[in-house]
Parts: sequence; C-alpha cells; structure tokens
Amino acid sequence: MKLVGRLPASLAVAVAFLAAAASVSARKQQPLAAHDEYKLNDEIQIECIQPNDAGGRASTEKSAKYLAPTCMETRKPLHVVYGYDGPIQCSVSNDDPFHRTMQHSIAFDTPMQCRIARNKMASPKHLLLPVRVEGNARRVAGSFNAVLHAQNGNLIAAAVYPVADHALPQAVAGVATIQIWQKWYEGAGLSTLMATKRHEDEFIIQPIVALMFCVLTACVVYVAGRVYVESSVIPRAVQRHLAENDTASESKKSQ
Repeated sequence: MKLVGRLPASLAVAVAFLAAAASVSARKQQPLAAHDEYKLNDEIQIECIQPNDAGGRASTEKSAKYLAPTCMETRKPLHVVYGYDGPIQCSVSNDDPFHRTMQHSIAFDTPMQCRIARNKMASPKHLLLPVRVEGNARRVAGSFNAVLHAQNGNLIAAAVYPVADHALPQAVAGVATIQIWQKWYEGAGLSTLMATKRHEDEFIIQPIVALMFCVLTACVVYVAGRVYVESSVIPRAVQRHLAENDTASESKKSQ
C-alpha cells in the first residue's frame, strides 16, 4: 500500500525531469536569431592558446589564455571571411606573442590549439581548431589551407592545415607572413560550395514575382485572344453567315 501511495509522486518527479530535459533540448535546437547568424563577408576571428614556458598547454580550459595576432597589413586580429573563397594574408612581427606561440609549436612539434566562434551570439560555442605549423627556429612556413562548413549562418566544421614545401618568401626580416587559402562549403558535405549556392539563390524567383508573372501572362493571353477573335474569327463568321443568307435567298427566288 505504501508503494501505491508513493507511485504518483515518483511519476510526477519523473515527468518533471523529462519535461525539463525536453525544454533544454528544445532550447538547444532553436534556430539562431537573424542577428546571431554570420552573413557574407563577416570577419571571424581565429584565436589560439598561448602555451606555457615549457611549450605545453594550459591545465584546464578555463585557465587557457587565448590570443590572436594583430596583422600588420590591417591592424586587425587574424580572421577568416565568411563565404569568401580566396587568400587571407596576415604578417606577424616577431615581438608579437603569437609569433612565440608559432615558434613553440614548431620547436615541440605540437599543433597550436586554436578555436573559432560558431556564430555571433554573445557567448557562442566554439569549434576546436588544431593547427600544425611547419618551419624551423628561424623561419615559419606560413602557407595554409582552410576548409570551412557552415549552415544557415552557423559554423559546423572547420580545418586548417599547412601546405608542405610551399613556404612564403620572407620579405622582411623578423616578420612571419601567414597566408590562408580558404574554401567555404554549405552543409556538411563537399558537394555544395557556398559561392555556388549563393549564386543559385540569387536566381530563385520570389512568390510575389511569380504571381506577377502569372497575372501578366494571363493578361497577355487574354488580349491576344481577344484581338484574334475580333479581327479574324468574328469577321469570317459574319461573312460566312451573310454568304449563306445570300445563297438561301437566291435559291428561293429561283424556285
């Protein structure tokens, strides 16, 4: 009897727990607000963990210190450009802390632990982005390829990797030049380039435009049909009718 008495309370707790879990799941699956989605040509910063003196990573994610280099060309942090297929160049002075981070990556043969924000929310989730750097103690081979996947303005996957035996020419001593050739894809696959989809979307006829075309077509067909009937069909019918009447009149007279 005690079990029977406690059963409704247990069910209530279970239902409340499932309802809370469903609410959290629903909030996670809600689409982004328009102002939180990336738009074409938005600049998305890449930042990496600054290693400790031993070249290792921070002990915890919270204690990690992320930094991005300040590019000498633009005075902006290193970034990729949403939806843009092509090169991004960033020159880093050797007194920039990021230059030391790249040298640590080369010296200890470990990739830099970087990240990139998935969207423009105030506290966005990040995609982890390990980046291996090629080079030696005197020079960084700064040529990279970047493959990025996005869906509805939200990053879902990204990878940055060095291009072997393709070091950039060192124009100025003490300056490491990074060049990232980026390619953007719509969705998780490699079949739809974002640029291709963007051009296809530009040719999609909006419903109001389609309705206007239908009305215009109907008007043209009506006018053309009316002109044809009034200028050709009706006169021929009238002539045929008059001719039949004349024939009938002549036959009556002959009788």
